[in-house]
Amino acid sequence: MSSRSSFITAFVNSARIVGVVGAGVLAGYDIGLSHSVIPALVNSSLPGDHLVAAWNQIFNSAAGFTIPVIVGSTVAFLEAAYKASIRTTQVKTIFGLTNGRQLVIAAFATFAVLPYSAITATPVVYRLKGANKDMEESRSKGGIVFVDDISVKEDVAAWGKKNAVRAVLFTASFILGLTAV
Repeated sequence: MSSRSSFITAFVNSARIVGVVGAGVLAGYDIGLSHSVIPALVNSSLPGDHLVAAWNQIFNSAAGFTIPVIVGSTVAFLEAAYKASIRTTQVKTIFGLTNGRQLVIAAFATFAVLPYSAITATPVVYRLKGANKDMEESRSKGGIVFVDDISVKEDVAAWGKKNAVRAVLFTASFILGLTAV
């Protein structure tokens, strides 16, 4: 094997590892949120104002790292796909795809979370953010805090279900990236 060939192989593996680790972290995070944290919050006896405050804290902490990891994983998968596609020998994966194609699909699955979230979760996020803002303004003025407990619980539960779909997309990209040989 020439030094150029081994360099390309090392680069493909490095870029693929970055994509796989990023997708795996996001999959695990969203699975944890969707299947334990959000259901525990929704099924708790928290009043609506505490529930929306807890959701807001979860949402804000996730927003800080999710988008950069999505973009980084997508770019890493695409770089690895490009490098895999210029190899002289094309290897089929367990799914019957070439490495390059499988890594492009992994990149698409990772990136697809952004438009999916923008389209499906935005109305729920705006309602919950609005409820949180109203609650914070009432508290700062020393007024009575009123949040519709039922609406907040429904919106938090809906957000959790939308997050479960994100987890499926991240898990798919993780598996596709991991199995691209």
